[in-house]
Amino acid sequence: MEIIPILGGAIASVLFVLIFQDEQPEIALLINLATSALIFLFAVTRLGTVIAAFESLAERTAVSPQYFTLILKIIAIAYIAEFGAQVCRDADLEALAGSVELAGRVVILLLAVPVLLTVFDLALNLLP
Repeated sequence: MEIIPILGGAIASVLFVLIFQDEQPEIALLINLATSALIFLFAVTRLGTVIAAFESLAERTAVSPQYFTLILKIIAIAYIAEFGAQVCRDADLEALAGSVELAGRVVILLLAVPVLLTVFDLALNLLP
């Protein structure tokens, strides 16, 4: 169970943050950011098996590798934007968190434009 060490590190981080929060908020923020980054890196390193499973599924269903890559990029952007927004919220920067989320959505929309154009072309070709 890989979640146990993550949970232990997170709880230890919370305790340190609570200790330093009143007298040295900069240290508390750094502890929080460092722990969040380590957990994020841990999670990212485990994505290889998930990607391999999706690749296998894409091969069996004859999905274009271009679309498969696009889907993975969109998922990655969504997770990264959410992580960035949560870091901003932890620093009590709600407006910046909203901006990060908005930027993530715009980037996802930009990546989806070729797929949307293909869908619209297919729909137009079906019309008499």
